[in-house]
Amino acid sequence: MTERVGEMSDDNSKLLVDIQIQLARIEKTLEVVPTLAAAVETLREIARNADQSAKSAHHRLDLLQSAKEVADEALRTAQAAIAEQKAQKDDQKWFKRTFYGAIITAVAGGFGAAIWAAFKFAGN
Repeated sequence: MTERVGEMSDDNSKLLVDIQIQLARIEKTLEVVPTLAAAVETLREIARNADQSAKSAHHRLDLLQSAKEVADEALRTAQAAIAEQKAQKDDQKWFKRTFYGAIITAVAGGFGAAIWAAFKFAGN
């Protein structure tokens, strides 16, 4: 029985030594935790700043999108106005041609009537 007690004592001693070694390793691993906590806090601050910057950039992009929509609408309006002016210019050409054609016809008819009258008057 004394042997068993001695063996248990040796086993317990070995077990305690193993536990101490594991605790030492854990303590060594945990030494970096305060440094990691500071690094994590720094990263959180950087992440907050990046998020705020991204939101600001997103807001500016929204404003640019609105400005682009206004510019596109202005372009469509200007193109419609140019098309209308071109149509009016074509209408004015038609009117001028019709007006000048009527005047030329009237003048030619007047000359024709004058010549006809001159022939008739000369023949009498």
